[in-house]
Amino acid sequence: MRIRFRNLQFRMKEIGIPAQYRPGDKIILQGSKNDSFFLITGGRVEAYSEAGDERIRLACLSPGEYFGEISCLTGEASRSTYAALDDVSLLGTDREGLLGLLGDLPEFNRHIVETLCSVIRKGGTGPGAGTPPFSTVAGTGSPDGEGPAPAATCPGRPRIGLALGAGVVRGMAHIGVIRSLQKNRVPVDVVAGTSAGAMVGACLAAGFTVDMMEEIARSLRWSKIAAPVLPPGKGFLNNERLGRLLDRILGGKTFDQLALPFAVVAADACTGEEVVMRDGRVADAVRASTAIPAIFEPVLLNGRVLMDGAVVNMVPASVCRVMGADLVIAVSVSDFSFQSGPPRNIIMAILRYTDMMLKRQVALAKIQWADIVINVERPDLSGYNFREARQFIREGERAADSVMPRIKALIGAWRG
Repeated sequence: MRIRFRNLQFRMKEIGIPAQYRPGDKIILQGSKNDSFFLITGGRVEAYSEAGDERIRLACLSPGEYFGEISCLTGEASRSTYAALDDVSLLGTDREGLLGLLGDLPEFNRHIVETLCSVIRKGGTGPGAGTPPFSTVAGTGSPDGEGPAPAATCPGRPRIGLALGAGVVRGMAHIGVIRSLQKNRVPVDVVAGTSAGAMVGACLAAGFTVDMMEEIARSLRWSKIAAPVLPPGKGFLNNERLGRLLDRILGGKTFDQLALPFAVVAADACTGEEVVMRDGRVADAVRASTAIPAIFEPVLLNGRVLMDGAVVNMVPASVCRVMGADLVIAVSVSDFSFQSGPPRNIIMAILRYTDMMLKRQVALAKIQWADIVINVERPDLSGYNFREARQFIREGERAADSVMPRIKALIGAWRG
């Protein structure tokens, strides 16, 4: 039995538009554009593909399952036909609605990314090509397979995504990575960032030069980005100063004013859900993404209480995939080889403990989402002292330089 996403059904009841179909009605046609995502609320839907006179049945979908997500996201023609077997009731939404669901429902988000990755890996052309083995994937409800064109048919080069991970001051190493990419003429098409990665990613997406980013990094101090909360409540510090600083540096830009597509990852402090932000003021989103639990007070934004995105997605390679990246370069700056000796104070103790808990997320990004992971490791440097920023930047450049042959080979293989 395939698993349903209960929260998906709840959210679709809020945003979906009801639709009814009679037995035999075709809902999505193979080879046709599809701009809708559907959840089945009643009846059964058959999915099949046609090759000449041959009709290949792919699935029989029942209430609680869904279809049309891949073609809706990518704009590609559907590789399957979906037809009503009974009197069918559906809830439908458009691409914007589907993107909202991906931002609100992390497990659903991950499944869609897995489906996209499966389609890309399998490649192929023609009806049903690239269709993932949906009956063996937990949470599936669709045999879509209408993914992006396979690598061999994509002109030019892959669409490159850069996923910048969390890491407090270690995140300044991202600047060195960007310097290495630029000097080696490796373009970046989409950017996603968590916590410190969101700060650096915002500057990159806004069109800042590496020298400008380094100047900002070297000027940072805790006193410039945080203020104590007395008496401590939901945190010891608040990061309102960081929000004001970023807003000034970025000139009050909103996401749609940036030079590159950019996404910021935060976590809902009430539900634990991943929240991917791609609209509104960039500084507000970054401030929410950097609100380290127990250290900083959570940030109230768009009716949600948000905290550091590292809790749910430390290295957001999966977000780059959802944004359409063909090749994802992920940067992990969370060095889990800690300096010797006990933490100096309670804040340092919380930061170290948080790092320990999040180690698994970095491994997940490496295994599932990223094509290549650049690891920046300097256990001899403090990840919480901004005076170390310059050395982390240099280390980031060195780490990226060391894997540059592999990055170029991946790009070359795509062209080939």
